[in-house]
Amino acid sequence: MELTCKQKQFFETFGYLALPGLLEDEIDWITEEFEAVFQGRNVVHDGSKRSCIVPFIDQRERLSTLLDHPKLVGLISGVLGEDFNYLGGDGNFYTGDTRWHSDGFHEVGKFLKVALYLDEVGQDSGCLRVIPGTHRQDMFMGWEARQASESLERWGIEQNDVPAMALETRPGDVVAFNHNLMHASFGGSIRRRMFTLNCCAHCGTDLEIEELKQYIANHHRYWIDQMHSDVMRRTASPARMRHLQQVIDNEGHLPALSAKARMEMSEPAHG
Repeated sequence: MELTCKQKQFFETFGYLALPGLLEDEIDWITEEFEAVFQGRNVVHDGSKRSCIVPFIDQRERLSTLLDHPKLVGLISGVLGEDFNYLGGDGNFYTGDTRWHSDGFHEVGKFLKVALYLDEVGQDSGCLRVIPGTHRQDMFMGWEARQASESLERWGIEQNDVPAMALETRPGDVVAFNHNLMHASFGGSIRRRMFTLNCCAHCGTDLEIEELKQYIANHHRYWIDQMHSDVMRRTASPARMRHLQQVIDNEGHLPALSAKARMEMSEPAHG
């Protein structure tokens, strides 16, 4: 799969892409593997709060092959370039609403999240909502839409009334968005299944390397010492390793940060 020029331009302009049915033919085994990860880690979701495992697809050899899948590789390459970096990802059982936020505020580099929803979700049942264009660096300071989490104070409306695009999905659909994009979800059940792959463009400057190192450092709260699992690396083909190597070369500071977090936190972060 290759993105069209129009799809690439849409992403650059609005900050997201929705690809209905991209993995529809494989959603059954993907869902089985999702459940197997939580069972294997003895994580039981009781609905009281979000349950999260980081990294996620790395936990299973077959799920790791998603990083080799021509459709996903084509999608990510179309946005970030063929030598993109894989940064891990999370697997989740979501509960309730997610407030407006962005996953980063990157003025250096380009970061992408690819999300797969394993349950049908609509506008009022927990689908991803996005505010198109809020990823753009030239609008960071001047556009108050990035303050959507303060909607009641600023505009007198609840967060679920903020004007936005609702990306309703069925199992097998894929959504991809820039980490800087403002997004949220409302009205969902206490057992919504979703997992992600996080990636960034290959770093070519010292500033981009420093941004990558900072992104890696922020994962200390999950009590992990490396961004990928041994399974992901051990089973990697040369093509997959191309997407792992720059992260491996720049994560040497993570073990010490994670050790410090284990001393200061009662449990690892849940998202």
